Amino acid sequence: MAKSHWFRRLEQDLYKMDKQLRLVPVGLGFHRIYFKRAYVHEVFEEMPQVGYDIETYDPRLESQSYFEEFEDHPEMVRKIKNYVEGYWDSLRRIQRRVYRMRHNRQFYDQTVNAYSQMTIK
Repeated sequence: MAKSHWFRRLEQDLYKMDKQLRLVPVGLGFHRIYFKRAYVHEVFEEMPQVGYDIETYDPRLESQSYFEEFEDHPEMVRKIKNYVEGYWDSLRRIQRRVYRMRHNRQFYDQTVNAYSQMTIK
């Protein structure tokens, strides 16, 4: 998959924001962002500048067997979430969470504990 201009810009902004932010590729174009040991956010390589809702109705999404068969496909994941997140949305959310993790020890500890209990496939 080709990384969009906005994804590359987000990578640069993350590096400028804090050296402890890591961008880890998960697969199928998705990347997870970590601050020290805590999970911050997940982004997609083909992100646009501004996010939008997916308004097309797809009756196949209501079928559990169809979803289970194609659940790893990135477009399907984005349709299930019903939202394509843009650069500005991601940047604001990451900045807010990193600020809270830096300045609120309790929030950081809760985030680390929640992530350690999560089962990620």
